[in-house]
Amino acid sequence: MRHVTQTRTAMAEPRAIACPTIYELLGPVRALRKELGLTSNDITVLTALISFLPRDRQTISGETPPKLTVVFPSNASLSERANGVDERTLRRCLGRLDAAGLIDRKNSANGKRFPLRYGGIIRDAFGIDLNPLIQNHDALAAEALKVAEKRERLRSLRAEALALRASLLQDQRLDEARLSSLGAIRNILRRATLTVDAVLQIIADLRELGANAAQSYGECENSSAPVDEIQSRDQALTHDCTREMSAKNGQNDRQVESIKKELIKKDAQAKQTSADRNIAGPSMNRDPEKMSWTDFTHVSDFFPDPPRTGEALNRVLFDIGRLLRIRQEKLMRGLQKTGAGRLLVILDYLLGKGETIRQPEAYFETILGA
Repeated sequence: MRHVTQTRTAMAEPRAIACPTIYELLGPVRALRKELGLTSNDITVLTALISFLPRDRQTISGETPPKLTVVFPSNASLSERANGVDERTLRRCLGRLDAAGLIDRKNSANGKRFPLRYGGIIRDAFGIDLNPLIQNHDALAAEALKVAEKRERLRSLRAEALALRASLLQDQRLDEARLSSLGAIRNILRRATLTVDAVLQIIADLRELGANAAQSYGECENSSAPVDEIQSRDQALTHDCTREMSAKNGQNDRQVESIKKELIKKDAQAKQTSADRNIAGPSMNRDPEKMSWTDFTHVSDFFPDPPRTGEALNRVLFDIGRLLRIRQEKLMRGLQKTGAGRLLVILDYLLGKGETIRQPEAYFETILGA
């Protein structure tokens, strides 16, 4: 009679999940770990959570369909399967997984995790629900594919930029300024935060430095996109102009202002422009070839000893740019466009106007574009 009075073991209610194996749910999450703001410990904890999903016996085809999507392990059991992470780390990992939208917490009144049995079958539970991960698997897989393609393109463009740089280094007539620029390009290409747009800009800068190698597929693909965009914009502009002319019937409805007012405005603008020139002219219109190091008053305050070589001068320029919060690639472009002397005059001016200029980098680009 023992088998009659013995309590039956509770069974979980099966639920079909559209995924061949439950551990394939981790593939997109691993690929998007940085984009989701997760750490390696978070992936370990998520793997441990997936291991607690109940399973049926294997079918004839060999598949093992998972059951209930809510798991209810204790912290000790979860820590044991997560390579022994401590409880504090475990709580932080669960918080990040919840913030990333991969899990959902079903809390009981006392915060414990336990199953809910109906008729001897576990049909629900209080614990950690993995249903968000399962439902978003297709979207995560598509996003992971896009990220993989973007990383592949970035690697290819970086290789093309390094090849162009290597071709320039073979020239025996390079001066110290260009060698320093090529060294800065190498450092930029090593950054982990490098973007596709930054690499394309570096390739364009290398072309300006004299790299005459044939355009690669990455450059051609990028150069064709803006042409189509410009053509579409021109077509839209032509369409808008045609529609506007048809609506106005060829008439000009602009109010004609008084000539006297126009003259007053022009005089005021001329006076303001002359005043601005009087303020900024002496510091911006200097000839660097006729200046000594002490004439750069603001730069010499930070760097009293004048640089003896071109490499030392470039180092000073990049240090000043870092002080003014101007990115290195912007400085390098300014160095190629204006030269070291003119760039030193501009940076000396920006140092003197540091209290009044809120965005030195934008001001720097405006000066270069003038």
